[in-house]
Amino acid sequence: MKALFNLPQSPAQEDLQNPKCPIAFVHIPKTAGTAFIEYLIGNIADQSRVAPPFMGDMAMTRDERSSYQLYWGHYDYFLLKATGRKFTFVTFLRHPLARAISQWKSWSNPSNLTEAWLNVMEPYQVDALRFSQKATLEEFIMSPNLYIEGHIRDVQTRYLADAPDRPGMLDSAKRNLETVFRFFGIVERFEDSIRLFRANFKNSLPYAVPETRENRSRESEVHLSPAAQARLRALNSNDFELYDFGCRLFEKRYREVFRN
Repeated sequence: MKALFNLPQSPAQEDLQNPKCPIAFVHIPKTAGTAFIEYLIGNIADQSRVAPPFMGDMAMTRDERSSYQLYWGHYDYFLLKATGRKFTFVTFLRHPLARAISQWKSWSNPSNLTEAWLNVMEPYQVDALRFSQKATLEEFIMSPNLYIEGHIRDVQTRYLADAPDRPGMLDSAKRNLETVFRFFGIVERFEDSIRLFRANFKNSLPYAVPETRENRSRESEVHLSPAAQARLRALNSNDFELYDFGCRLFEKRYREVFRN
């Protein structure tokens, strides 16, 4: 992807090279994380200040004595909030249907089913992944497997909420997106998102991650039965509303910064 330029003249509010609080990238699965985290890491001059990817152990993230400037991985927002630390939060949203399809493509890709991955998974997780290797998209969406359902049901809302699967989950996710997260992007507007990110963080570099390292699934036409479409809509009712809210908020912020 080509580098992005044409930054606005208004002053940025946060120095990416010397943030007041560590940056925490809440990487919602299948939302441009591979490309964006490579871009973020490239912006940190001292690579020793980039934390290892989050793999479930919060001990390192809770350590206030840590010199890390960037934390990243599949963090739920509420886990980071519970540390009591101050972070500069960033994330990306994606159209819920596209995100679910990308989840299936990832799990059905044989190259992603490595022995190293299988060796650290529980049997029920392995069963779900082996099923996904053979399943069509339709079968994947319609599967009653709870582990699979957990990876396509309101994933974005649950990641950003104060308390996943509790009353008020959607409202708290919207509130956090608007008032807690320093920046959020929209996958479907990736180049605009990078422009807005650079407008919010001074000393940020142009985006120049090679396409070979972006881990983008190939765009292809997919066909879902009315039943599968209805199931996806039902499982992602909160995510669809959050995504619509996020798109409107993103457009508002983008217009405020790039008035011309």
